[in-house]
Order: sequence, then C-alpha cells, then structure tokens
Amino acid sequence: MSWNTTLLKRSARLATSIGTVVLAALALGGCVGSKRQSRRCEWPTETPRRLDLAQSADRAHLRRDAESAETIAIHYADVSPARRKGPQEYDQARDECMASLFGAVARTHGLDIGLVRGYTALRNELYDAIVLLSFTVLYAFTAYALAGRLARRFRADERNVAVLAAIGLSFTSALVAMMVFPLWTETAESFRLGSWHLSYRAERLPWRHHGVSLFTSCVGLFLLILLVRFRRSLGRADAGVM
Repeated sequence: MSWNTTLLKRSARLATSIGTVVLAALALGGCVGSKRQSRRCEWPTETPRRLDLAQSADRAHLRRDAESAETIAIHYADVSPARRKGPQEYDQARDECMASLFGAVARTHGLDIGLVRGYTALRNELYDAIVLLSFTVLYAFTAYALAGRLARRFRADERNVAVLAAIGLSFTSALVAMMVFPLWTETAESFRLGSWHLSYRAERLPWRHHGVSLFTSCVGLFLLILLVRFRRSLGRADAGVM
C-alpha cells in the first residue's frame, strides 16, 4: 500500500471520526433539550394575540409556530392508521392535520392561513450561518492536520510530485466532506426543529442544491491551507540549513 493511499484513508477516517463525535453531541443535546412531541393533531393552548409582522420578534414567533404545526402534523401522520394503508393515505392524513393546525395558528394570531403556511419556507438565517461556519471550522481543522503530514512528506526538490499529491488529496478530502456535510446539516436541522423526522423539509436546506459550489469551496480551502503548510515547512527547512 502506497503512502498516498494510506494518507487518503487516514483523511477519511479523521474527518468521519470528528464529524461523528460532533453529530453525536448534537443528537444528545437534542434529546436532552427538546420536549417529547405530541402525537395528536392538536394545537397547544396559546393566549390569542394579533401578531405585528412589522416586528422581527413577531415574525420569528410566527415562523416557529408554522414550523411546530408542520412537526406536529408529521408526527401525527407517523402514528396514524393511514400510514399502514399507503403513501397517499399518509400524505392526506398529514396534510389535513397540517391545514387544521395552520388554521388554529391563524385564528390565534389574527392572520390569513395562507400567510401562516408561507412562513414554513422562511429560514433562520443566523442558525444556518452557524451550522455552515461550524462545519467549515471542522473541515479546516482536518485539512490543516492532513496538509501538515503532506508538507512534511516532500522535500523542496519534489515539487512536481507534491503538486499531484496535493491535488489528489484535496479532491478526496472534498469528497469525504460532501458525504459528512449532509449528515451534519440534517442533524442540526433536526435539533433546531425538535424532530428527527424531517420528511420533505430536508429539501429546504439552503445548500441542498449547491453541491458543486460546496465541493469546489472545499477543494479551494484545502489547497489554500496546504499552501500555507508547505511554505512553513520550507521555511523551517531553510532555517535548518542556514
């Protein structure tokens, strides 16, 4: 087995191990921090109050209510007898429950039911940014460790081989990242919603349809970190010679 193959396997194991540990921590936090979800199609009792959607706090309140209504409807359909009859019956039970819950939210806050339904598509942009940033830090940390191994492997007169190895390792690391990233983001989304059954809501994740951009960003970040590590390694070598 060549050193390059060994290094690639180590990169996969390192990224997967770190990702697994953090995902497990998120999952544990979700289990501890979220309340047990009701399996009945009922909207919790809430004091009626008209929401002023010009206020950011009220917009956030409506978004959370809309998301909760979706979660309750999905959980209700999960245990409904309709689930055993077939996918169409399951979808019907879920959608009928959801429409009822959206109506309850609309009546509670003096809003149109269509507006309530529309708020299910709104994202918590701050949370999304934190999820993306946390994964970037994880990937950068892993890339820094692997780049250091690669930089120490080659001498200054092995530049051509080093370039080929760097390109190969950057693509492999990016592929591993693209396998870990969906697990990372879906676990984070499950934690945010307090539900481990995302259903069709997984398609709303903002990076779901930007795989090419994410892949090229991972490759570019890895090569940038590798360049820094190579320069430091060469600097130390020159200092040693001098």
